[in-house]
Amino acid sequence: MKKKEMKKKEYPMRKMSVVALVAAASGMCIQALAAHCDEIAAARDRFAAQRFGIFLHWGIYSNYARGEWYLQKNHMLEADYAKMVHGFYPSKFDARLWVKRFKDAGARYVTMTARHHDGFSMWPSRAGAGYCIADTPYGRDVVGELAKACRESSLQFNLYYSLMDWHHPNYPVGREWRARITLKSRNENYALYKKFMMEQLTEILDAYHPGVIWLDGEWDHDPKHSHIAFPIDWEFDDIYELIHSKGALVANNHHNDIRETEDIQIFEGYLPGEKNGTGLAEAESVSKSKPLEQCDTIQTGAWGWKVEGFGTEYKGAEEVVAMVARAAGIGVNLLLNIGPCADGDFPDKTVRTLEGVGAWFAANGESIYSTSAGEVSTGSDVVSTRRGDVLYVHFLNDKARMVAFRQDGEVVSATALHTGAGVEVERTADGCIVLHAPDPIGNDLDRVVKVITRKRR
Repeated sequence: MKKKEMKKKEYPMRKMSVVALVAAASGMCIQALAAHCDEIAAARDRFAAQRFGIFLHWGIYSNYARGEWYLQKNHMLEADYAKMVHGFYPSKFDARLWVKRFKDAGARYVTMTARHHDGFSMWPSRAGAGYCIADTPYGRDVVGELAKACRESSLQFNLYYSLMDWHHPNYPVGREWRARITLKSRNENYALYKKFMMEQLTEILDAYHPGVIWLDGEWDHDPKHSHIAFPIDWEFDDIYELIHSKGALVANNHHNDIRETEDIQIFEGYLPGEKNGTGLAEAESVSKSKPLEQCDTIQTGAWGWKVEGFGTEYKGAEEVVAMVARAAGIGVNLLLNIGPCADGDFPDKTVRTLEGVGAWFAANGESIYSTSAGEVSTGSDVVSTRRGDVLYVHFLNDKARMVAFRQDGEVVSATALHTGAGVEVERTADGCIVLHAPDPIGNDLDRVVKVITRKRR
């Protein structure tokens, strides 16, 4: 009887302990989840505040100097293309010099192609059957060297990773491949290919600790962007969970509405809402809660280095500065792409453009970094950014001599940002503010007026 009574008395106590433990564990899980969400939110905010980054398309395709799609567009035998692995030797590659040029140009982050659609990995990957930088005569880990140089210079380091693969035998062939590339023998199996991708993503996340994994190529199996449908379930929940578990953000260049589990919305070659003739801008709505990024090229129509044919023209500093300002004017980052040469150096025109952009940022950077979209805009000639009570008005060309706008409050002062000289301000009878552009000095790329405002009490 005593034992039974003891059991009866003890049982409720044990039950309460279990409940308490479950509750405590649940509380810990909720706290951990909340902390993780806070970390992601903070990382998104830091990314958005940077406003200007450098994109790098560089790989064995650079040896051909015909752009990053040379294999597909030239209808090559994939096996013949792959022989270029034995000719890749970028003797002039200097990660510290690259990063110095990027930082001097005003960039706050760098996104490098770890692996493009041709399937070649720019780091010494142990996943799959190789086909990576370790197989070249050069052999050095260029991703690792650039990641280290970025950390030393306080630039965020991000990595591009292609979902589409023109080399791996298990990749389920999509519309791009079937249309153009002469294939070797295949064993299409997404389960095996996904295992390979997860191994590679784990490698680069653990080795280089990128702030963002920038995915591309989902559209190879997206019927919305082709009359030929090759659907596939990418199982993104698993891929995104892996990336998030390693502390990185997810960006996916799929040209559709952003998913809840993605962190950055990408716009390729256009700003949100623009109509550029591709139909892409009309296919996606714009997120109001997540960072937005426009990626575009310094060469007119090429991401990878290209020396002849369409797309070999280079944008000058004035054009790039206008792109930066127009993007920031609607709360968007600009990711400016550079295609390094096969030898690891930059084209001279690229260097000159970066130097001009850097000179402008040195004088006007406060009007871009950590700002939000401004309320003053005439479209392409005048845009604005804001930080608190400070409105920055950008006059982007000589045609823009003044701008009229309404302000909820009063203008305390208006000065040319890079000189501090006063700028003429008028107020019309109907309450409009008319702001005059400052006179150009030297080769002004963008005349910025710093307007300090104050709300009426």
